Order: sequence, then C-alpha cells, then structure tokens
Amino acid sequence: MKGRWGLQAKMTASYVAITAGAVLATELVILGAAALSPPGQLSRQDLQPRVRVAAAGLAAKLAATVIRSGRLPGPELGTPGIPVTPGQAQPDSSGGVAIPQTTTPLCDLAPASFAVVVSRAGTVLATSYPACYPVGSQGADAEAGAPRKMLRSFGQPAGGSAQASLPSGPVIWAAAPIMLTAPDKGAPGQGQPAPVPSPSGQGPEFGMVYLEVPAAAPGPGGIRASSSLITTGLVVLLVAVPAGLAFGLLSTRRLTRRLKRLAASTLEVADGGFEGRIPVSGTDEVAQLEENFNRMAGRLQASVDAQRQLAEANARHQERSRIARELHDSISQELFSLSVLAGGLRRALPAGSPVLAEVETMERTAGDTMREMQGLLLALRPVALEEAGLASALEQVCAAYRARLGVEVRAELEPVALPSALEHAILRVTQEALANAVRHSGAEVIWVRLHGGPDRVTLEVADDGRGFDAGAPHAAGGGLGLRAMRDRTAEQGGQLAISSAPGTGTVVYASFPRAPR
Repeated sequence: MKGRWGLQAKMTASYVAITAGAVLATELVILGAAALSPPGQLSRQDLQPRVRVAAAGLAAKLAATVIRSGRLPGPELGTPGIPVTPGQAQPDSSGGVAIPQTTTPLCDLAPASFAVVVSRAGTVLATSYPACYPVGSQGADAEAGAPRKMLRSFGQPAGGSAQASLPSGPVIWAAAPIMLTAPDKGAPGQGQPAPVPSPSGQGPEFGMVYLEVPAAAPGPGGIRASSSLITTGLVVLLVAVPAGLAFGLLSTRRLTRRLKRLAASTLEVADGGFEGRIPVSGTDEVAQLEENFNRMAGRLQASVDAQRQLAEANARHQERSRIARELHDSISQELFSLSVLAGGLRRALPAGSPVLAEVETMERTAGDTMREMQGLLLALRPVALEEAGLASALEQVCAAYRARLGVEVRAELEPVALPSALEHAILRVTQEALANAVRHSGAEVIWVRLHGGPDRVTLEVADDGRGFDAGAPHAAGGGLGLRAMRDRTAEQGGQLAISSAPGTGTVVYASFPRAPR
C-alpha cells in the first residue's frame, strides 16, 4: 500500500478531509449564528391564529374526555413545568401557544397566559390560574366576571377570537365551545354524529374554553438551526466522503502515473540506460521535471559517448605507440645492422669483384627500407592534440619529418578551433599523406597548408615527387593509405580529392565542414 498508493492515498485523504472539514465548518457557522442571533418578535397577526388553534385544540380534547367519562379530567388546565412568563406568550411547536399551570397565591394584574373552562351558566369549571379564576367562582378579583361576560357576549354556541386592550395591557383571546357529540347508533351506516346531552340537560354544548395570552411573543432568531438543517448537513457530510474519495482517486491517477514513469526511468538511468526519454505532458511542474530529466539523460548519454570515444582513442594511441616501439626496437635495428654489414662488405670487396653490384644493391635496398620504416614510425607517432592544438600538432609532425628524414616540409597553418573528432581526422590524414609522399614519391619538398573558412576547413598536402597516374585502374581504389584517408574524411562529412600525374608531383586535397555530421 505504501509503495503503490502512498502519494495517491495521501492526496485523496487530504481531499476527503478538506471536503468534510468544509461541511462541518459550515454547520458550525450556521449553528453558531443561530445561537448568537437575537430572537425576534411574533406580530399580533401571527400570534392570533396560534391562540385560536390552542383554544380549539383544548376544547376538542376536553370534549373527548367528557364524552368518554362524563366529566372533566380535573380542575387544572395548564401544563405543569412550563415557566410562567408575565407579559410574554409562549409559542409551541404544534402551531399553538403553551399554557403554564400558574400556582402563584396572588393574582397579578400583568397580562398572563391562562385558560379557563366556563359553564353555560358562567361558572368556572377548570382553570390554569386559580389565583385569578378560582374553580366555582363567577369571576375574579382581578377581572371580575370576565369569562362570564365573554360567554354571554358570544351567544350560543360560544366562540371567536380577537385582540383587546385591558387596563393591564394588550391581550389576544380566543374562545371555543366544548361540544358533546357522538355517532348516532339509531341510524346505522349513516355515520352522522348525534348530540350528547350536557350534564345540565340543556343541549350538546357543555361549556366554553376561554384562552387569553399577552399580545407579545418571542419569534425565531435571524437564523433558525432546525433539525432538518442539521440532518441535511449530516447527509451532505456522508455524501461528501465518497465524493471526495472518488475525486481524489480520479484527479491524482494521471499525476501518480507520470511520477511512476519518472521513477522507472530514473532506475534505468541508474542502471546505465541513457537512451530512453519521457514524453512531456502539459506545462505544469511535473512537465518541467520531465523536460529536465530528458535533458539530464541526454547530457549523460553525450558524456558517456565522449568518454567511450576518448577511451577508444586512447586505446588506439597506445596500440600505435606499442607498434611503433616494436618496429623501432626490432625491424629498424635489424635493417640498420643489414645496412652496416652491406656497407662494410662493399668496402672490403675489390673493385672488380663480380658481386660488388649485388652488394651495392643490397645496401641501397636496406637504406630505402630504413627510410620507409622511419616514415612509418613517424605516421604512427602519437601527437597530443588536447595539449597543443591542431596547428601546433601539425607543425610538430612537419618538424619531425624535417629532422629525422631530412625532407623539406613547408607548413602554412592557420589556427582553427574545431571539434576534437574533426581535429583528429585532419591530423591522421596529414600524417598518412606525408608518409605516402616520403615512401612513394621521392619528393624533395612537401607543402602542408591548412585554411579555415566560415563554413569549411581545407587541408592540402602537395609534393614535387615523381607522381603517378591517378586515372589508372590500379590507382582508382588506391592502396591501404589512400583508403584510410578517404574513410576518415567521409566519417566527418568531408570530401577527398587526389590530383597527380607522372613527373608532376601529387596534391592531396581534403575539405571538411566546420560542424561535421
């Protein structure tokens, strides 16, 4: 899991955590705003329907109890445990208002929330505020006879709702009749309600519920943190987790694939494989990393190739040096001994000896062979291009031919800056051309010219020797030396031309581009 999904798992987990954190933070902000938001006030128009609903609901509840048991459940109407809030009504969650059971011993003149049940005769049958409306009374000290007056003003059946201004303050009241009805068993199948006689025997109207509250009530705050809002937040949170997980996996899949490809390519480079390149995707930071990796791999490949070429060149130089030493230490010494013996024999023979001519021929042949061997050793002699430069290296070769073979070599060399491979090729072509001129042409003077132009560099090696027929069939392919010069020139994208005729000398002309292919 760590090796395969490490980065992807971390990024996906961060997406999920951020999404869940955003949802939770939003919920907390809403809850905090709801907690800190000051409550508003219900208008009287909004409070009056609540009072009416509460009165009708209480009347229906009491009617059901009277029908079932024939009497009220008791003299208390209010709900115990609800705090008494003088001057403020208390809306409840059912769309009505809460009526507390007020147990204070004294009747307060301030507007309060209360309910009373009054009979048709105006007698209080049940109350939530016994200090002001005691059971069995026809009124109270605070508002004497108010329920009774209300009942008489409604007519039969009693009911209604309105706003009123009392000496103690504005109130909202509502009245609802307690109707005693039951299904008519004498008319089966019709399901029509039949009146149930009241205890007083005066019809189905048992009495009236009178409910009064202050004309002020707290409303919801600026923001309401309802249960549905909290539930919605939890649902969003549950949906956000898999959504964030899917988004994280999809959005990081391409990135992790590119990083894995980079890691695999890095291992290939570490194992010595510099040929592979990574396709660059996009313009982001990973794309820059891919470009830099390709550039690094290219430079490493070029460096390794240069080191390989340098090692091969060093190996060739060492081999050439070894061959030159072997030729000098063995064959050159034997040729020198043969030349000395032939000279001594020639001097010891009388003038008319019949073998004198053969001895003289042997002496000349040994001398010529030593001369050619000396030229071959000069051609094999390594020259440090890196330390001296091309012009200085060619000057050293020319000076060696002058000093060791006594051949006049005139050098006209321009300093040019060229790639090392091209410098090496020009040096070897020059050495081969000089060696051929010394061995085969019998030249007394050799000219070596090097000229560097803006696009090409030219090399010319000319001699005043005996020359040869360059157009002859046997000269078309050339010897080993000519083939070597052509191959070296072609490797650098250059051209080699040889101009010669019997008795006119030979000119070797080579032209190279400054940026070889």
